[in-house]
Amino acid sequence: MIPEFDVEISVDYNLEALRTGLSAEDVARGFTEHHEYECLGLPSWEEAEECLREEAAFLQRADKSDAPDGVATIIRELQEVDDIGYAELMAYTFYWNDIGVAGLSLALSAARVATFYSCSSGLGHRHHARYPMVGAVPDLERARVLARLITQSGCGVGQHGGRWYIYGRSVTTMHGLGMAILDARDAFEVMPQPSWTEGLAELLEELGDE
Repeated sequence: MIPEFDVEISVDYNLEALRTGLSAEDVARGFTEHHEYECLGLPSWEEAEECLREEAAFLQRADKSDAPDGVATIIRELQEVDDIGYAELMAYTFYWNDIGVAGLSLALSAARVATFYSCSSGLGHRHHARYPMVGAVPDLERARVLARLITQSGCGVGQHGGRWYIYGRSVTTMHGLGMAILDARDAFEVMPQPSWTEGLAELLEELGDE
């Protein structure tokens, strides 16, 4: 089974109060109080699609599982059977994001929306969030499209400090939002690149060498 959480879904944001002026260094080094979240860089739509495809396969298996938290069970089984394969999958496909919100995080990044937090939640105690959540900062133009997709996907969004916290009752709806963003890639691709994208790849490479 895939856990579903008791959370009221609402869409509550203020476009005039969105955080603006993010720089490449802000995005690369982190710009919130959330720790242990690594910048996803500038993934391509193809990378986002691969992540969503792999994630869909996990969620399909989890939904058929008799375990109360099928996602956690399948991940644990994979790690026990093939620790190296698990590490490679998490590193190169899911970018060390939780399975269930990784696809959305990659899709947002491919759409050039800055992300700063992700948690799939679950029935155990190792998760920070009480329900699936991804933190993001869209620019004004992207926010308008993203807000529509969030509503259509049955997800919610709250705004704090100019940042968006996108959430859902389950990772299934979060995955669905990731797919919706992928399907809307043409709308995002015609938008000007946010200023924080300039020099981000080079900066991340420098930070990786430190």
